[in-house]
Amino acid sequence: MRFGIFALALAIALGKCGAAGACEPIRIGYLDQERPPYWLGTGTEVPAKPGASAELVQRFAASAGCEANLKRLPVMRIKPALISGELDFAPMDSSARDTPGIVFPHDKNHQPDIARALPLNIVVFVRSADQIPRATDPAKYFQDRLLGITLGASYKLRMQNLGLKVDSGAVDIARNLEKLRLYRIDGFAVSVTFPNDMDSYIAQKYRGAVVRLPQPIFTDHIWLAASESYYAAHPAQVEKMWSWLASPGIREYANLLKEYAELP
Repeated sequence: MRFGIFALALAIALGKCGAAGACEPIRIGYLDQERPPYWLGTGTEVPAKPGASAELVQRFAASAGCEANLKRLPVMRIKPALISGELDFAPMDSSARDTPGIVFPHDKNHQPDIARALPLNIVVFVRSADQIPRATDPAKYFQDRLLGITLGASYKLRMQNLGLKVDSGAVDIARNLEKLRLYRIDGFAVSVTFPNDMDSYIAQKYRGAVVRLPQPIFTDHIWLAASESYYAAHPAQVEKMWSWLASPGIREYANLLKEYAELP
């Protein structure tokens, strides 16, 4: 009897060890710039309040019983790090969909599954002093005016293919908005999840001097794409996390965005 009890206890203990060992901390990469309300802080250190998107990816990992190991990298390093397997996940838009080494969730038609993605809007901030009508279509307005973007933005080529005049781009949001304020560019295009996500930050920082055009240049989606090596090793776990993002994940994200928008 004692041997049976001991064997049962040992089996349970080993099972718990095996479950914990089956889910190593998941390496999730994102840019090392401040991008309120999504990513807060700069450099490699992750702050205590890391931003709405940073908290979302922590919950994304937790949905499969895993811990997220957040890694902040220069924007130009994120995609190569995901391809090489240095990262397990990173946010990727549709421009990376056919990249070897990167895996997207797919729908029944073998296309990137937008049900398991987040919306992506490319919006434009302009000077209020320019009095640009709110009904202006930025894709037409900036055909002959200079539009700034952040350095390394994945949507640069798509914007150029639309015939837009795109500035080479400063390294972060703050520098681009300063270029806008100093009349070195005529508008600043940036990716957001929902169009009004950055409005509170802009209003607090620029006191009405900078405003957003209501109409985005274009819309897309963004996925938490996996490295091919990680997906091959943990397919069921990855699919579970992607499915979480499609339902409770997007609802929790909306609450996080509201919470961060209300921060001073």
